[in-house]
Amino acid sequence: MKNIFHIAELITKQKVGQLTNEEEMLLADWISEKKSNQEAYHQASDSQQIRKKHDLYAKVDRKKSWSKITDQVPELVNRPIVYIRTALKWAAVILLPLLATTYLLNEVYWSSNQVIVEAGSAKASLKLSNGKTIYLEDFQGKEIKSGKEKLATNLNHNLIYQQGETRGEVLEYNTIVTPVKGEYAMVLSDGTKVWLNAQTELEYPVKFGKGKRGVTLKGEAYFEVSKDAARPFTVHMNDGSDVEVLGTSFNVMAYDDEAEVQTTLVEGKVKFAYGGNQVLLAPGEQAGLDRNSNQIRVREVKTYEYSAWKDGKFVFNREPLGSVFRKMSRWYGVEINCKDDALLNRRISGVLNKYEDIDKLISLIEEVSPVEISLNQKGLFVSGK
Repeated sequence: MKNIFHIAELITKQKVGQLTNEEEMLLADWISEKKSNQEAYHQASDSQQIRKKHDLYAKVDRKKSWSKITDQVPELVNRPIVYIRTALKWAAVILLPLLATTYLLNEVYWSSNQVIVEAGSAKASLKLSNGKTIYLEDFQGKEIKSGKEKLATNLNHNLIYQQGETRGEVLEYNTIVTPVKGEYAMVLSDGTKVWLNAQTELEYPVKFGKGKRGVTLKGEAYFEVSKDAARPFTVHMNDGSDVEVLGTSFNVMAYDDEAEVQTTLVEGKVKFAYGGNQVLLAPGEQAGLDRNSNQIRVREVKTYEYSAWKDGKFVFNREPLGSVFRKMSRWYGVEINCKDDALLNRRISGVLNKYEDIDKLISLIEEVSPVEISLNQKGLFVSGK
């Protein structure tokens, strides 16, 4: 949706006959975008409604209002009175109807029936080896302890474990879980950095031992593994596939509802293995394990498209809408309803800040693909234009 104030300005200028041809086209394009825009236009163009709002705003004490303005903008105090009178005349002719129209538009878009879906944020739960669960978003600036022993510090949505190796032979495991609409970052006891995407679970030792370092992942995470030639680092997935590295940066996507398990290598070298088969990846390559055929395919990719989520971006490069909608569902917590499989196979491209409300992403999808999306309390409903 375009800026409401700008649309209100166009409608107001149309009512007083000051709309240029270019602005007329902009307004017409906005009205034709979707039914809700048509409804908003008709309500905001209703002369009786505008007059009611106009009369309401006209009751404002102009002298007091001007005094408040000059308090904020002192340089207006010494302006010739003609300018002030001109300003007040302009306010009566243009500004008050503009405010009224803006108010009416807002009544449409921010009414009780309007569904506002905010983006996800940093939140996760931490299950300790003793069975205790901590909700990390409510535990900022505090130490995570087991008895009197300090395990980690939770600061600025980053869970940082104490460095070092365990002296015992039995490892203690913690599990961090990000919900739908959640994400979190952490540093393991060996210095490995991990970013967890929404709806992700990672099981890991509080401290690694002298042998191999191993964690178990369900969902999606980006790893920057601390180098240690004597202790390879392995990411185990629930389907039995493994990624083994010494020290490198890579992304692993292993959601249950995706057709592939994907490992994307940014730098270093990794070995992806499943069912006795294995491949070595070089930077810029991705291994995809097809869940149906159990075949591993290696392809060259632009790695940032698969890791941009950790930097707060949605990056789509000819990505099927079905995949885009699954990402939206995890990050915004909405159910996607689409009965047309052909639409789900349509591909789109675009870049967007993932911390924007869902309206921005909906607008992007509608702009670059032949679909119409409506949002209500039950979720997103997708249909062809």
